[in-house]
Amino acid sequence: MTLRSYLNSMSVATAFAFVGWIFVLLYIDPGTSGYVGVILFYVTLFLALLGFFTLINFSLKRWIANNEVIFAYVSSSFRQGFWLAAIIVGLLVMQGARILNWWDALLFIGAISLMELYFISD
Repeated sequence: MTLRSYLNSMSVATAFAFVGWIFVLLYIDPGTSGYVGVILFYVTLFLALLGFFTLINFSLKRWIANNEVIFAYVSSSFRQGFWLAAIIVGLLVMQGARILNWWDALLFIGAISLMELYFISD
């Protein structure tokens, strides 16, 4: 898979995820659908944010690096996009369960930051 086809397919998948998330927001009532509606909300939001953060992160790395090998940034951009989406969705899940405090948020962000540091050092 070439870099251009990867970026194009990631853009299309991200657009579909955002459209799916908007459909979930507009047409699914969490009171009547139960856990299925809530899970669909979080999954579509996670996928949309994953694609968005991956594309933004890759674009920033490509812009900063200028003419270096840009294909090496694909995996790190995806991983960091995953962590950012996990932070946002994880904090929303904790808020939805009414267990989010500022120290819980800091511990959660710190734990994910430590996981990213582990992958960077590897």
